[in-house]
Amino acid sequence: MKKGRKNPHAATLGRLGGLVRSEAKRRANRENGRKGDLVKSRKKRIAARRNARRPRPGRKKSSKP
Repeated sequence: MKKGRKNPHAATLGRLGGLVRSEAKRRANRENGRKGDLVKSRKKRIAARRNARRPRPGRKKSSKP
């Protein structure tokens, strides 16, 4: 599928909107800064746990002495 060219007027308008520093954007930036890093959703944490417990094909169980 071939992508068409972006409308330069729409791109300029979007850029101007992104440059605006509203109170809502400042608040969101502060809130996200407190989180520090990307926050994983509950579904992703559960899936990661489930995948970690699942035996992988071709790997032997290690017997601890």
